[in-house]
Amino acid sequence: MRRFLIIAVAAFSIIAVACSGNADIEPADSYVSLSSALESAGMKVGEQVENNFLFAGLFSVPGIEMTASGQNILAFEFSTLEEAAEQAALVSPDGYGIGLKYVNWSEGPQFFHNGKMIVVYDGSQMLVIDTLTTAMGERFAGEEPGA
Repeated sequence: MRRFLIIAVAAFSIIAVACSGNADIEPADSYVSLSSALESAGMKVGEQVENNFLFAGLFSVPGIEMTASGQNILAFEFSTLEEAAEQAALVSPDGYGIGLKYVNWSEGPQFFHNGKMIVVYDGSQMLVIDTLTTAMGERFAGEEPGA
């Protein structure tokens, strides 16, 4: 009986640790809090540069490009909640259309929206997806991971 109890406690501890993996990730509603959320998940966040080239003009603000453990993320911080919501409404359900623009994503985009932020991840690394889901909420447009 004692052996069973020790095994049960050990299994419970492992499950509790696994389920609390994103417990330290705070909601992201700015560039700073997005970087913090990614770092809290154990990712190394690289340089953030203004989005001036390939994805410029997707939304009403230029946004930034950042890397998190080698994965590219686009982030857009708007002046108001209303502007962010209006811009999010322009994104087609599959994420390939934004207003009258069409974007040929490489892996299948995933769009997240929280407060004044819209974040786009065109990748499939589950750590990034899980972190963005925790920090930003469920994706509002784009493809199901692995689809």
